[in-house]
Amino acid sequence: MTTSVRDEARRLYGTFLKENADERDLVLLKADLLRAVRDWLHATGYREVPTPVLCQDRESAPIPQFATRHPLTGQGFHLKHSAEEHLRRLIISIDRVYDLGPAIRAEHEDADHAIEFTMLQTAARDVTLADGMGMVAHLIQASVQTAFATLTNPGANFTTIYQVPVDETIAEALGTTSAPEGAELVAAARDWMAAHSMPSHGGAWEVMEAFVKHGVETAVTAPTLLHSFPYELRHNSRIDEKTGRAQRFSLIIDGVEICDGGVKLRTAADYRPMVDANIALREALHGVPADDGPLDFYADVDRDPADVFTFGLGLERLLAAVAGRSVADVLSFPFH
Repeated sequence: MTTSVRDEARRLYGTFLKENADERDLVLLKADLLRAVRDWLHATGYREVPTPVLCQDRESAPIPQFATRHPLTGQGFHLKHSAEEHLRRLIISIDRVYDLGPAIRAEHEDADHAIEFTMLQTAARDVTLADGMGMVAHLIQASVQTAFATLTNPGANFTTIYQVPVDETIAEALGTTSAPEGAELVAAARDWMAAHSMPSHGGAWEVMEAFVKHGVETAVTAPTLLHSFPYELRHNSRIDEKTGRAQRFSLIIDGVEICDGGVKLRTAADYRPMVDANIALREALHGVPADDGPLDFYADVDRDPADVFTFGLGLERLLAAVAGRSVADVLSFPFH
C-alpha cells in the first residue's frame, strides 16, 4: 500500500496500523533497522551521545532553522538541523561518536522531504575519505541484511554499492567528455538549468546545488557513492592537495540522496570563511539576521585539531529506498 504525503487515513495512526497489517510490519522493520544501525556502530567503536534539540547558536549551513522561545524566560533557541557541529566538538576527547534522533528542517514536505525525521549523524577521528566510504557501505549493507534478511529488496539491490567520482556524472549530465572546472563549471550548470526550464539566475552555490540535485543525482539509480567533489561543491570538506578535489561523498539511491559526508575542515581559521559566507548567504536568501557564528564550536575544534570524517544518514530515506516506498510513507505519526 502506498500513501500520499497527506493521506488522511494516516491521521489516526494507531487505527491505520491496526487496519493495515503491511504498514504495521513496516513500522517493525523500521525498529529492526534502527537497532541494526546502532549495533553496527557500537561494534565499530562508536559511542552514542545524544545532542541537544534546542540549540543556542545557529548552525553554520546557509539554511533557515526553526526557532522557538522559552515560555518562562524568553530565551531563544534554534531547533536542531544536524548534530554534526556538536559531535565535531566531542572528537577532541572521544574518537568516534554518533547521534541517532530527530532532525527538524524547514522543508517543503513532499514524497522525499519531511519537516521532522530520524537522522544518524557521526564523527570519527583520523579516518580517510576512502576508509570512511567503506564504513558507510558496510554499515548500509550490514544493517539492511540484518533487518530485512536480504540485500535484494523491492526498492534497491544493495549487493554492490558503487563508488564513482562525481566528475564522471557531471560530464555525463552536461554531455561532455570531462567535467569543466571553476567558473566554466558554474556557467555550464546555469546553462543546463536554463535549458531545463529551471531557475538559473541565483548565486553560484544555489545554481550548483540545484544542478547536482536535478542534473546529476536523478540519473543515478543503483546505490552509488559519488565522491571527490569539485571545489564549488566542497561545503565544509577539506580539499585534497594532490587532486584539488573536495574530500566529500554523497550516497545516491534511485535519484535521492540518502547520506552525505566527508573529511571536514580542521580549525576555526579553516571554518570561518565558509561560515561567514554562509551567514551572508542565508541573510540574502532567507532574511536571517547575521550573527557571530558558532563561537563555542570554533573554540572546541581549535583545542585539538584533527582530520575528522563525518556522515549524516536519513533513516526514513534509507527505509524508503529498501522498501520501495516514499519517505512520507515511512514516517511515524505523519500528522505529529
